[in-house]
Amino acid sequence: MNAVSMNNLWSYLQGLSLTASNRKWLAEKLVAPVDEKEKVKEELAEAFIQLEEVKKGKRQTRKAEELLYEL
Repeated sequence: MNAVSMNNLWSYLQGLSLTASNRKWLAEKLVAPVDEKEKVKEELAEAFIQLEEVKKGKRQTRKAEELLYEL
């Protein structure tokens, strides 16, 4: 990942409203062993692809409230 991509990722992460448990989960993923990091990297790449699809109207999302009701 190049510096521009890393800066974009960092900006994105800073813009999130994360709970303490979300921040802890993210921190654990970021310091995971290398093989775990590759998995996380792939998952993040997929998440950004899906985010672009949402922005382009190719993928639909649900409201946060709907997701919370599933919990």
